[in-house]
Amino acid sequence: MHASGAGQQIVVIDTETTGLGHVDRPPRDDAVIQVGLAWRDRDGSVRNWHRTCNPGEEYLRGGRARDALRISGITEKEVLDSPPARQVAGELVENLRFVNSHHVKEVEIRAYNRAFDEPFLAEEPWELGKFRWGPCIMLAAQSRLFGKYAKWPRLEESMNALRLEWPAPRAHHAGADSHAALLVDEAVSGRRP
Repeated sequence: MHASGAGQQIVVIDTETTGLGHVDRPPRDDAVIQVGLAWRDRDGSVRNWHRTCNPGEEYLRGGRARDALRISGITEKEVLDSPPARQVAGELVENLRFVNSHHVKEVEIRAYNRAFDEPFLAEEPWELGKFRWGPCIMLAAQSRLFGKYAKWPRLEESMNALRLEWPAPRAHHAGADSHAALLVDEAVSGRRP
């Protein structure tokens, strides 16, 4: 079984949102439109799960999510045609419980930019506060690859510095980004398979 240190099974999570929300200046109410998970299975292979969801039309009205959608490559139609966020939040928790039930070690959630993702996922309907959150992958990559006084590296910069191949389908897709962040986490923590 390939699991991560300190009695934890690492599951990396990533979100695509309607905007920067809590970190925007001034802060604004934004929502998750796509969520992805990546983890190592017992045989060492990377498992991945992702879903696009509809947080409600109010998050898209008047083109307010236009910039975020352009970056993620997700269309407004895709969001509106997706299952409600509450349903996808339930699927997310089911997947985390599935991983937990198939590994001896307890699940620890990590994110490339924990300060961004965790607040979105602490809110309703996600409410992932009941799961253990581990250290921020970006801060570990910054320290180990670029020096503690360097600017916060984008995920792409860490992947390039480590000479890692980007997982399909593309950057700014929650499934691919969670997979890429898992690879970075393994490389900077010394758990690379």
